[in-house]
Amino acid sequence: MGEILEKLLVPLPDIRTMPAVEARLIIAFRLAVVAIKNDYDCAEQLSDRLGGKLAATRILILAETLGFAWPEPFQIGRPCCSQVTPDEIWLVAAIRMAAGGNRPAFDSLTCEMIGDDERERIFNDLRNFVAAYSGSRS
Repeated sequence: MGEILEKLLVPLPDIRTMPAVEARLIIAFRLAVVAIKNDYDCAEQLSDRLGGKLAATRILILAETLGFAWPEPFQIGRPCCSQVTPDEIWLVAAIRMAAGGNRPAFDSLTCEMIGDDERERIFNDLRNFVAAYSGSRS
């Protein structure tokens, strides 16, 4: 029991200590969510951050998909906040799994929270984003 409590006391990472690509993805995702919630067109800003319009469109689609499928509101930090949320950590892990084509690990990570259809949609949207992002970066 003490080991479990110790894990809960570990602070969440600071975005400034994360690899640059992960920090860039989290900040872009935050921007996408804020823009969707406020009906703001952020395509240009996302294109600049992600290296192209297709990647910007794909992250907006991913943000909407997660918003509808997630059992509770997907928790993101404010764009200026350095603290990373557990949901943002999940997002980075899910992007890694999608990039590696590791569907079993993704299913294992999400099967208790999200139904089969929603998981399928999220994984496909993750893969589409990864393909657009990877193809747009040098």
